[in-house]
Amino acid sequence: MKRNVVPMMLACAMAVSMLPGFGRIHAEAASDSAQDTYRCQLHAKVTDAGEVVNEVVINFGEDKKAANIDVDTFTIHAVGTVKDFLAGTGLESSGDYDIDRKVVAVETAGQWVSLRMDQSEGATLAYTSGSRNYPATLTYTITQNKPFTLTAADGTVLNEEYMAVFICDNSVVNPETAKFESVKVPGGINYQFYNAGEGVDKLVVWFHGNGEGDLLSSGNNVAQMLANRGTVAWASDEFQEIFGKAHVMAFQAPDTWYYAQRDGLLDKAANEINEVIQKYGVNPQKVVVSGCSAGGYMTTRMLIAHPNMFAAAMINCPALDVASARGGETPTDEELASIKASNTAIWLVQGATDSVVATDQCSRRLFNILTDGQQVSESRIKQELPQNSDMTTYETADNKYKLSLYDTTEEGKLRFAEDYDWDGVMTEVQYSNHWSWIYTLKNDPRTANGTHIVNWAAGFVVD
Repeated sequence: MKRNVVPMMLACAMAVSMLPGFGRIHAEAASDSAQDTYRCQLHAKVTDAGEVVNEVVINFGEDKKAANIDVDTFTIHAVGTVKDFLAGTGLESSGDYDIDRKVVAVETAGQWVSLRMDQSEGATLAYTSGSRNYPATLTYTITQNKPFTLTAADGTVLNEEYMAVFICDNSVVNPETAKFESVKVPGGINYQFYNAGEGVDKLVVWFHGNGEGDLLSSGNNVAQMLANRGTVAWASDEFQEIFGKAHVMAFQAPDTWYYAQRDGLLDKAANEINEVIQKYGVNPQKVVVSGCSAGGYMTTRMLIAHPNMFAAAMINCPALDVASARGGETPTDEELASIKASNTAIWLVQGATDSVVATDQCSRRLFNILTDGQQVSESRIKQELPQNSDMTTYETADNKYKLSLYDTTEEGKLRFAEDYDWDGVMTEVQYSNHWSWIYTLKNDPRTANGTHIVNWAAGFVVD
C-alpha cells in the first residue's frame, strides 16, 4: 500500500505540480504528434485500511478549461508492485495488483479536472510474506475513451470533439503525510515527526502494529504512516484542536516490537522521546502514548520499563498473549501490576472477540489486574448503523482506568462507517475483529456520560 517516495519528496511533488506550465506540454512529447499532451497528478488519502490513490488531477493550464467529462471519459489503469524490491529475497507479495480503477465522480474547477476513484482500492502499500507492508512502485496509465469539450478560460469553445494524450509521473501528493518529517536515527529507532509549532508543550507518541515494521533493513520509515491512520490522525485538525496542539512522534520498529527487550528498544525509544522533549520544549508531564496490536504490546512494555514517562495511554488490542511465541516476553501478572504504581491513566480498546490476539488474555487481563480490588462500573453504548459497532465500557470511579469492548458480528467482524465512493453517504463496511484501533483513531470509544477517548487523554495534559 505505498509509493516509493518519502514525505519530503511528496511535498516536492506538490510544489512541482503547481509550477507554471505544468498543464499542457508540447505535442512533440506525445506519442501522437497531432495531439496535445497533459500531465496528471496522483493524489492520495490515508483511509482506515491504509493509504490509497483516490484522485487523478489533470491541469489544463491557466488558459484552458474542460467540459462534458464524465466517469466514462477516461480509463485509469493502475499497477502496484513490490516485485523488484523482493527479487532474490525469497519473499512474495500478496498485495500486488494490475487493475482498472473505478472512477466514481468527476469534479471540474477552472483549469483543474479531478477524476475521483473508489477509495476501497488503489493501495500504495503491498503486504508481503514477510508479514510487513512495504511501499509499492506505482504505474498509472490514463487513456481517453471519448471526446470532450475544450474551452478557453472565458468559456469560448475551442474544440467540441477534443482528444489528447494524458501522462502521469506516478508521484503521489498527500497533504496528510506531507505534514510529517522523516527522522532517521543511526543505531536507534526511526520515526515520523509532526511539528505542531513554536511554544507547543505536548507530545503524542504512536507505536504501530506488527505489519508496519521495517522490512529487510530498508529504512523505509513510512509504512507506519500509510498502513492505517495511526500516525496521521494525531496531526488532524480535529485531534490537534482537542489537544490544543501537540507534536506527534510515530516510531517504526527496526523489525518488530516483540524484540523490545532483546534489542534494547525500550530504552532507545525513551531516549529519543526525551530528546524530542528537550529539543521542542515539551513538558515531560504532557506526553501521551497510543499503540495497537504489537504496538500495544510495546506500549505496555514501555509503561512497565518507564512508568513515569506518560500521562495517559490509549492501548488498542495489545498483543500480550502471542509475544513469547514471536520473540518477545508475555508480561507476568507482577509486571502488569507494577503499572499501578505509576500515575499513568490507561484506556484499553479491543473487539469483544479478537481472532488474532485473545481479548481475555490481553486487554481484559490487563484491565482486571489494574482494577483488582476496585469498584468498576459498566456502561452499554448502542450505535445506529451505518455507524460503528456497539460497545461496552468499563471504568473505575477515579477516571484512571477504562476498557471499551466492541461487539463483533456473527461473521467475526467489526462494523465501521465509510464513504469510499465519494457520494457523501456513509455506508457500512466490516473489517477484521482485530482492527479495533480504528475506533480510537475515530475518537469513538466513550463512557456513559459521553466522554470520548481522545478528549479523555487530552484532559491529562491540557491546562
